[in-house]
Amino acid sequence: MTVIADQRAHSPGLTTDPGSHRVRVALFYSGLVAFSALFVLATLTVMAVLPMIVPGYMSASITSGSMMPTLRIGDVVIAADSDGTGIPAGTVVVYEDQRKHDFVTHRVVSANPDGSYITKGDASDINDPASIPAANVRSEARWIVPLVGMPRVWAAQRQWAQLALSAVVVVMALWLARFAFDPRHDPWPKGTRAGVDTST
Repeated sequence: MTVIADQRAHSPGLTTDPGSHRVRVALFYSGLVAFSALFVLATLTVMAVLPMIVPGYMSASITSGSMMPTLRIGDVVIAADSDGTGIPAGTVVVYEDQRKHDFVTHRVVSANPDGSYITKGDASDINDPASIPAANVRSEARWIVPLVGMPRVWAAQRQWAQLALSAVVVVMALWLARFAFDPRHDPWPKGTRAGVDTST
């Protein structure tokens, strides 16, 4: 009598390499983490950029620590346009500093009888040296988008190494993210879900 050996265990299509499986699973979860991080970064970037094209709003990147701990370097303030009148004390405003030809984000301390404002940074115990005319106030802060303005800060300070490193990190995250959608790296392929192998 001829005995026909069961070749199923040696079939190339059913052989499972534990090491290879672990690599695929690791790549899948790495891709999932990378995709999640990219999704959060993209969402924050849209939130920071959108006010630039929406009428009535503006965004301002924080480039100094004068408003710590309320606002950190790299935070982006989303602010609503203001005519500069009737702003209550405690409001964070974006105003034009005509001496420096730049915008400053500070908190209103009080209003003067002539309608101008005394302002200061939260990190300082001293008021700003000059009153801010109402006409110089551009907007009132509404929301904060955390740290998404860091590339702009690095560019303004010519910190090219940080810019290059952040670009490399984003490229690596994009490369890893593809594994979260590649069926070859699915840790639960069809036929093995819930721990049941139906391929045989």
